[in-house]
Amino acid sequence: MKKSEKIISAIFTIAIGVLLMVMKGEMISVFMTILGVSLIVLGAIDLLQRNFPLAVVKIVVGSVVILFGWTIVSAVVYVLAAIVLIVGILALYDCIRFRLRCIHGREALKILAMPIICIFIGLILFFNKWDWVFVVAGLFTIFEGGLLLLDALYG
Repeated sequence: MKKSEKIISAIFTIAIGVLLMVMKGEMISVFMTILGVSLIVLGAIDLLQRNFPLAVVKIVVGSVVILFGWTIVSAVVYVLAAIVLIVGILALYDCIRFRLRCIHGREALKILAMPIICIFIGLILFFNKWDWVFVVAGLFTIFEGGLLLLDALYG
């Protein structure tokens, strides 16, 4: 990944953390709307490129997400939690298996920090019934974004 892509990814991660803290549960509804609109726009682009089957699927799924997203918000949180948890576990496995053979000390802790934080975020999102969960998840997400930004700038 290029340095500019790492910086953008880090800033996006920090922004998600801030939104988790400020908007709490309402953030999920906002993300559902953004996802729906994005799918509709991508479907329209596919229509212009004459890729009709894919365009229809994207537009229909985007419309369903916008119209019925509020009914599936809790399911989406659990799916998001599962995805974040799986990504964290896989990243931790990758770090342990490949990277930590040659690296020790503080450098190993730096490498292990992001997967472990990702696992904590996934676990916290599973318990999404209270507002404090979003605040804690937001703090962890901001911390992870900060680590990504430091890695992009100085790594």
